[in-house]
Amino acid sequence: MHSKKYSGYKWDWWLFILAFILTSIGLLMIFSSSFILAQREMGNPYYFLERQLIYAIVAILLTLTVVRYIPYQFYRRTTYLFLLFALIGLVLVFVPGIGRTINNATRWVGIGSISIQPSEFAKIAFIIYLAAAVSREEKVKSFSVGILPVIIIYSLFAIFLLAEPDLGTVVLLGCLMFTLLFLGGAKLRHLGLISLPGACLFLYLIFTAPYRIKRLMAFLHPEKDPFGVGYVILHSKLAFASGGLWGQGLGASRQKLFYLPEPFTDYIFSILGEELGFWGVVLTVCLFGFLIWRGVNIARSARDLFGFHLAMGLIFWLGFQALIHMGVCLGLLPPKGITLPFISYGGSALLVDFIAIGILENIYVQGQK
Repeated sequence: MHSKKYSGYKWDWWLFILAFILTSIGLLMIFSSSFILAQREMGNPYYFLERQLIYAIVAILLTLTVVRYIPYQFYRRTTYLFLLFALIGLVLVFVPGIGRTINNATRWVGIGSISIQPSEFAKIAFIIYLAAAVSREEKVKSFSVGILPVIIIYSLFAIFLLAEPDLGTVVLLGCLMFTLLFLGGAKLRHLGLISLPGACLFLYLIFTAPYRIKRLMAFLHPEKDPFGVGYVILHSKLAFASGGLWGQGLGASRQKLFYLPEPFTDYIFSILGEELGFWGVVLTVCLFGFLIWRGVNIARSARDLFGFHLAMGLIFWLGFQALIHMGVCLGLLPPKGITLPFISYGGSALLVDFIAIGILENIYVQGQK
């Protein structure tokens, strides 16, 4: 199908506005949940806020001036190049002198004072590959030609991610893989064929790692060890409980005072619930709901199957990740170390989130022609 010329000004403002509002909430909550730690560790209460603000400005400008103008068909033509770069990034985290280990996890590549998390960019690369693979309707119904190559690529990504270790991202990519294969028309018996060994492997990974067993037990019965493995889950729930309807007030969280680990990343939703209360939680959930709704509408208006599956992959990724993060903070899911899109601290994550918005905008623009 030949590309059509389109105006870069006819874009979905609502999608961008929703992402901007979520990012603004994120900046507010990052400062509120980090200024005490930043003052103690860095001597500057604005340290994390300043860094995230710079990342936000770069991400927004990149989206507005570059990403949304790139025809999304470009990603299909360069699918394997993106996969190659993603795999190189995942390998680099294990190279001495380049990779950086924080809290017993080797997930970052250091460039001077800047740390990049390759797994964030791997998400985009994998979604592009999935969209390209499932958009070939005649192949996706075949196990050997359509399903098996996807499983191989997923397994390759999973090996490096588990070595970091990052089981949460492996689970997230697995959910995206099954979702897009289902939407692409894969046969249910093929999906069932790969789901059984996948579930067995998942259980094996949990029960062969003591710390994962502890997390699972803490999720099931946190009250049995309130000062041990159940400590974080109980304090996360306590944050929501103490927030009530209207919250304790911005900056008034008690759980951020070294009760919850990484309060501005893995448990930022808990701090939001404590400080902004039930209505702050409802507002945040609704904003994500509207964002997903806009993304699904963009997918439905896409001009070809690749655009449809790419848009669905991107918006379901943001939705699944938000759902997992919120579920963990509320004690509905076992702890996984998944951040909240647009809101949690992290430059690589925020940059990738806005790249997704830029790609969705381009799919929308072309779909209006």
